Amino acid sequence: MTITSNSTQIDVWPLGFLILAVILIVLWRRKSRPARLFCSLVFGIYLLFAIDRAFFPIRIVESEAVRDVRFWSAINLIPFRFDLSELPNIVLLQIFQNILLTIPLGFGLTFVARVRASNFLWIAFVTGLGIEAAQLIIGLLLRYPYRIIDINDAILNAIGVLVGYGLFRLFARLYLWITQRLGVTPR
Repeated sequence: MTITSNSTQIDVWPLGFLILAVILIVLWRRKSRPARLFCSLVFGIYLLFAIDRAFFPIRIVESEAVRDVRFWSAINLIPFRFDLSELPNIVLLQIFQNILLTIPLGFGLTFVARVRASNFLWIAFVTGLGIEAAQLIIGLLLRYPYRIIDINDAILNAIGVLVGYGLFRLFARLYLWITQRLGVTPR
């Protein structure tokens, strides 16, 4: 996670790890179980890497030529419009990466927070749109589109959350089945 300017580069990773450490200390002081602390640590590290992938690097450019680029040229609001004419492998890779980015969110959120199954639909929706909206806001603050804002990315991120939650449900059923077979009481 870096923010770069013409002559400087700021590494934001230490700030991210400091925030994660504070959250873990608060959980520890509230007498959270070691398993919950561990899950929170793993989930927090995932969130830091997801934030890094979705928003960084941020380049602060002083050039007026870059700032003359119109925002509308970097925004796609038409769902399922993919340009496969040029480099289809890269487009397919981006589709896969957008889904993969949020699968751990859908899988791991229930390990760190109590979330009802009925809420995962709106969590997926908010996650997808939230990432793209944050990229747009950062671009507006920088006064140039530093990322492509694409409704397809929002849809694919939402699909990733739902796939992750589906994998969690599958994992939970498998866990319950194994514990019943072994005669162990699940916690």
